[in-house]
Amino acid sequence: MQAPFEASEAQPTPTMDASLGLPARSMWGVLGLVLLTVGSLGLAWLFPDATLMHFLWVGQIVPVLYLVLLWWGIQPADSDDDAI
Repeated sequence: MQAPFEASEAQPTPTMDASLGLPARSMWGVLGLVLLTVGSLGLAWLFPDATLMHFLWVGQIVPVLYLVLLWWGIQPADSDDDAI
């Protein structure tokens, strides 16, 4: 009969800290998405009568930039990639 499993033999459970969170590349992607969103809102606030600019920016450019940032954020970084 085996001895009961003791807590001292158990592997420690990881705690949530900065090193176990999102990778740096993903954090930069999220930061880019936040800045793009806040910048777009600021642009709309500063130029409320520029409807063509709003359509082109919010309806055409921002969704493409969102997709590019999301794609970039989820791509695994190369092991020799020293860039941020």
